[in-house]
Amino acid sequence: MELYNSSNNNKKKRFNHLKKLLTKDDILYAAWNNINKSSTAAGVDNIAVREIERSGVADFIKSIKKDLKKNKYQADMVRTIHIPKNDGSQRQLGILTVKDKVVQAAMKLILEPIFEPDFNESSFGFRAFKSTRLASLEVYKWLEAGNNHIFKGDIEDCFGSIPHNGLMDCLKARIKDRHILSIVDSWLKAGLMDNGSVYQPEIGILQGGVISPLLVNIYLDQFDNRWVEIGLKGVGNPKGHLVRYADDFVILSKERIDTGYIRDILKGIELELNRGKSRTLTAKDGFDFLGFYFVEVYPEDRFRGNIHIIPTEGSVQRVIRNIIEATEIKSEMVSPGLVIKRIYQVIDAWLNYYHHTDYLNGTEKIQECFNERIPMYIKAYQSRKDLHKKSDFQNYMNNEATCTNDIIVS
Repeated sequence: MELYNSSNNNKKKRFNHLKKLLTKDDILYAAWNNINKSSTAAGVDNIAVREIERSGVADFIKSIKKDLKKNKYQADMVRTIHIPKNDGSQRQLGILTVKDKVVQAAMKLILEPIFEPDFNESSFGFRAFKSTRLASLEVYKWLEAGNNHIFKGDIEDCFGSIPHNGLMDCLKARIKDRHILSIVDSWLKAGLMDNGSVYQPEIGILQGGVISPLLVNIYLDQFDNRWVEIGLKGVGNPKGHLVRYADDFVILSKERIDTGYIRDILKGIELELNRGKSRTLTAKDGFDFLGFYFVEVYPEDRFRGNIHIIPTEGSVQRVIRNIIEATEIKSEMVSPGLVIKRIYQVIDAWLNYYHHTDYLNGTEKIQECFNERIPMYIKAYQSRKDLHKKSDFQNYMNNEATCTNDIIVS
């Protein structure tokens, strides 16, 4: 809170002597608590979180603190893996050593409150007190205000295209401590081990790094600041209103949007539009953003349309696939009660995400699948049990749960 207030009260202040914060026990232990403990993936040193827990967390933290204090900390190489994307391409993800995860998490605790006051209100990704839900409501607000011209944009290989020098310049605008800057620079330049080969990246931020989302926001704040700050004072902005979540964004305007202007802004910070995923449209056409579908619907008796937010069809189908997979007839079958419980967990998460939308059409499809698959599963399960004995399902039914209950809770 002290760093945040200091940064917020003086927007030109450059912070020094941050290294002493990075080596404080409470910061390092908070960082340890913030990393993903359930991950079994190990970095290039083949040491996973559980091994450190067995050997002793206190000694591990002490070792990190010692290296940081003596300026001996060096970023390890990063093991990379490739994850298939929906479009058939692959996304490269980096797996850090646990040591680097902890130091990055500690650095995030220090840098985030310094840069947070600078961030534009148009940025919703990977920020405290921001969310996809709030981003969807911001889009809805500008659509309701009559901004029915939309540009839906995506930055080409955003993480992999951010220039190191440009990012370091953004950091130097607020950070004076050369030790902190040196550590961040070492993460950017850390060697990547890919299928046995090692290479040094000349540009880009590691996807999978603990601090990477913050670094992306720090760099893309330049893009955000080219647009009028979102708020009532920006209603008349002829360039449109920006809503950004990481490298995905929409611009909403009452006039047709100049895509050349957007390309020029990105070119100025050495980035490019992903032309395959970027397009210009109107609210009447409908568009999806962050898993929400926005569309302007015109009733027959009205000249002005109503803005609707609904779950995307893809999100509905994912829930349906989960129900189908959970109720597959296999040689080994768990009790219907457990199956229903697992399905409810998936549906509850879906409802929580879309609770502020017009979700009833989607829930009808989910309910239909549920009502069809559960009785089928129960019949198959019971056929494998001794009908003279009380089955697990009968016990479940005695607890006042039924397979025909409506799954939608308003």
